Amino acid sequence: MSWTEWLGGTMLALGFVIFEADRFQTTFRGSFTHFVGDLDLVGQIILAVYAIAALILLVLFFLSASVASLSVRIFCVALFAFALTIEYSYQNALGRFTNYYDIIAAMSATGEQKADSISSFVSFAPAIPVAILSFFAFVLPARETRFGWKMFGCILLATTLFYVHLSYVKAGLLGGDLPNTSLGIFCESLSDFAVQNPMEQLAPIKRTEVRAPVNAIKPNNNIVLIFDESIRADHLSLNGYSRQTTPFLSQLEKEGLLINWGIAAAAATSSHPSYDAFITGVQPDQLEKMSLRELNSLPTIFQYAKTMGYRTTLFDGQMMKYWGGAADDLNYIDEFDSLAVIDRPDRLEDWQSASNKITDESQRKVGLKQWQIDEHIAEMINKIFTGSTGNFIFVYKRGCHFPYEKNFPPEETIWKPIYHFQEQYEIPPADKVDAILNSYDDSLKYNLDEFFKKLAVDYTALPNNTVIIYTGDHGESFYANGRAGHGGDTVEEASVPLFVLGLNDPKIDTNFKASHHNMFAAMLDLMNYPQELLSYQYSVSILKAKPSDSRPRFFNPSPNKKIRFDP
Repeated sequence: MSWTEWLGGTMLALGFVIFEADRFQTTFRGSFTHFVGDLDLVGQIILAVYAIAALILLVLFFLSASVASLSVRIFCVALFAFALTIEYSYQNALGRFTNYYDIIAAMSATGEQKADSISSFVSFAPAIPVAILSFFAFVLPARETRFGWKMFGCILLATTLFYVHLSYVKAGLLGGDLPNTSLGIFCESLSDFAVQNPMEQLAPIKRTEVRAPVNAIKPNNNIVLIFDESIRADHLSLNGYSRQTTPFLSQLEKEGLLINWGIAAAAATSSHPSYDAFITGVQPDQLEKMSLRELNSLPTIFQYAKTMGYRTTLFDGQMMKYWGGAADDLNYIDEFDSLAVIDRPDRLEDWQSASNKITDESQRKVGLKQWQIDEHIAEMINKIFTGSTGNFIFVYKRGCHFPYEKNFPPEETIWKPIYHFQEQYEIPPADKVDAILNSYDDSLKYNLDEFFKKLAVDYTALPNNTVIIYTGDHGESFYANGRAGHGGDTVEEASVPLFVLGLNDPKIDTNFKASHHNMFAAMLDLMNYPQELLSYQYSVSILKAKPSDSRPRFFNPSPNKKIRFDP
């Protein structure tokens, strides 16, 4: 090949890098900040070598699309268009490129996980680079074919080996993500998935066993852990929000019945990874380096509860089947009440229809209206803790997931106008944010206060020493800048409430800056699990932490990525 052809491939690659650096400034800015601020000289040299290697592979790809045989050129352009459509769509919807967790979520395609799939967020931004590459591949004057599939196969093999190798070394050797283009990150996601996921298919995941006390005392309390859906902490009047969205809870706090830590940091910004991290008590530093299999091999809070003699119950107001964690978790859950039990096994949701259109929930003829689900769960929980002790109850509420208007009866609309979603996973225009906020606040007010009114009759003396711990799985962005409601990289999407009912301990200090990672140890404290038997070091318990124990908080919006929560 001539030097002009090499120059053409190099210019295409550099032009592509510059185009994406300008279009996706946050992506490249983060890589540059990491390069300059976080790495020593040796680290900078290593990262630069890998970045140059990725650039060389990109040049070879563009060269193949320009001078290879026609069939190779067609393949390159098609692959380029496919990869960019996926990656740009994720940028459009979530403000980030993909990771291997997104592939798992898209393949499972159940319920709210479906929101992470790419099909609903298609972006047309790839049209520009795809058109330019197509011009070089097909429109320029005919050229002599330089190589065919054999040579291109070698380039594909080199690319595969590079990115598979990168999957193993980027967390340890590079200290984070490689500065890369969307095409490179597409390769990374596939490689990470190929490295991690086949292991899961070879053998079922088994949770690590926990050690049991020799003479465990029968528990004399109940622990109710409520993990709510899409609850942004700064929209609770309990936390100072101007609208009275939680008057009942605010009154409980005034009466000294509610212990409130205010705004806490979630483990992640979407449901699946947040749940996986929460039930294992894993910390942000660990999540940044762990594979999904390693995470799902850690012991869960259900195991500790079983070890201490609790009857374990999981209520899920969202799905028909167990969809988080690992299948082995069900071996430690005595009773699993999914939505099929809470409502009906034939219940159908909008996302299950072929049209994906939003229906009028008030017109549902069979089963519970969506806003009735959490109220019914509250009544079911009340029967358990008023009638017995020794229960550990984990509740995944239906909560305030979009479309928000489905979470409250039309007659309970307070703040108007509200926004009516037309499709299950649409992204409303940015200029509709006021109507979206109204819908969300209406949803929040009805959902939270009504749930807690039905959960207990009198919070001054919860029966059978019952303690209720409440938080959200993640916050919301309210479609700021025309992006999806959650699943992105913003602090707002990681902002969740945290409060406790049923405890009267003057030593508890709510000035501690709390996060999901501090709640696991709190549940162990309530179970009286012996500290000397712990095989893992968990974060400090919110029930024991002092303000001086506060540390910078982080959240993991996706595997292998950690973002600071506090300013």
